Amino acid sequence: MKDERFQVFFDFIKDKKIYLALSGGGLALVCHIAVIRFIEEFDIDVERVYGTSAGALIGGMYAAGMSSEQMQESVLRLKNPDDLFGRGSRHFLYRAIKSEFFNREFRSAGIYDGKRLESYIEEELVRSLGRVPSLGELALPFSAVTFNLGSGQNTDTGLSVKQVFSNERTPEISLKDAVVASISIPGIFPPKKIGGYYYIDGGVVEHLPIVTAYEDWLGSKRFFRRNVVILAVNLGYGGMKLRESSNVRPHDMVLYATSIQGKTIDQYSLLRVHRPKKGSSVVLLKPRCYDIGLVDFQKIPGAIEISYEKIKDQLEGETFLKETEEDIEKGRKALGLSD
Repeated sequence: MKDERFQVFFDFIKDKKIYLALSGGGLALVCHIAVIRFIEEFDIDVERVYGTSAGALIGGMYAAGMSSEQMQESVLRLKNPDDLFGRGSRHFLYRAIKSEFFNREFRSAGIYDGKRLESYIEEELVRSLGRVPSLGELALPFSAVTFNLGSGQNTDTGLSVKQVFSNERTPEISLKDAVVASISIPGIFPPKKIGGYYYIDGGVVEHLPIVTAYEDWLGSKRFFRRNVVILAVNLGYGGMKLRESSNVRPHDMVLYATSIQGKTIDQYSLLRVHRPKKGSSVVLLKPRCYDIGLVDFQKIPGAIEISYEKIKDQLEGETFLKETEEDIEKGRKALGLSD
């Protein structure tokens, strides 16, 4: 199905590789579903999917074969924070005491132990697909960005680096483990242990995984390399300000601080990746419709619908590159660069 309102955008992506890159964003991850819905409705042929944190969860589900409708049903089943974070999720003192006396190793390094989150991911994959696939079994090539802390032993040397779990690099890793590693927000969830190493949220190094996508494109054989368009979906806080009068929870402060850090990284990444004359373009989308904290489950239905309308507004007509161009200009100014 085609729509004349988006014809300029469709002409721009015609005959190009399409990569989808989904950012972190906490519970605003439901806004990513709006982008998947648009892709499905207009038969956009995505060749590869990249995700960081919340984007790894939705991107992984999409790469595994889940539809936007299945994802929407999945998140609408979440009625309160306990469904995702475990019993007593709102009671930080209780969780702190439990963490102090009952956990060992890195398991006490987060407000939540992550067990309920892992169960939710596994349950939804089994419900929709019948099983939890490994990365090598996915319908689409998929990459989840994480950060490797090392083994936690004194013998570690130089292992604190960005790591990408993907169907090419780590086909044996389960999708659930790769997603949990990418979504392990420091201070909120403990690091995820995989194969003797601990991993945390990839947002500390690449909030919007367009550089990883760009490097994969550069790594393809040059003679056969088609131009690429990266549909980059950024759920950052943007201009939202924390207000003293609002109920700011510890995890909201963590997410706000990391999003500010991520904004600078994202703008630098855009400067590096958006090079239309050299064959690489980024269409930046910002579907986040309003502030939605990590435990604001009552806002999920509204966020899904409004974000879909925002996506259509941003891709309509000749201004579909507006967000890309504005963030590139902000990045130039922040880094003191001329045109």
